[in-house]
Amino acid sequence: METLEEFLSAHLPELGRFTGAMTGDPHLAEDILSDALVVVVSRWRRISRAEHPLAYVRKIVVNTYLSDRRKAARRRTEPVREAAVLDRPVPDGGDDLVRRDQVARLLAALPPRQRAAVCLHYLYDMDDRQIAGLIGCTPATVRSHLSQARAAMRLAPTTDRS
Repeated sequence: METLEEFLSAHLPELGRFTGAMTGDPHLAEDILSDALVVVVSRWRRISRAEHPLAYVRKIVVNTYLSDRRKAARRRTEPVREAAVLDRPVPDGGDDLVRRDQVARLLAALPPRQRAAVCLHYLYDMDDRQIAGLIGCTPATVRSHLSQARAAMRLAPTTDRS
């Protein structure tokens, strides 16, 4: 019965060439082979008793390679062939994040009834009567809350109002 060290010293170069030929990429081959050898080490007792340990290890290498390629296929993105799509500027998501943060800060500075009135009016497109029914006041008070809230948000200091 051959030890793992003896097996690797005799067959590692051949396994490396095999993996390199299979992958076509020396770096990927190293990764695949090292992942396969982790499995080999954990199963060495069973592998060493097999009739053809090298064939068993090759099968582990192939399975590791195929598994890795399946995972890579799920992660892969396909490049777009149209140059116009690639050359077109896209909006920076950071601007939206800054605006949302500014709005959240402005809303947080409002009194609760004004904040509720603004959210109900702009998020749910409710009219003054509907808002009044929800927050327990008259429609005129809702208009007053909205007016005061807009004024407070306009006058609030911010770093950038673009």
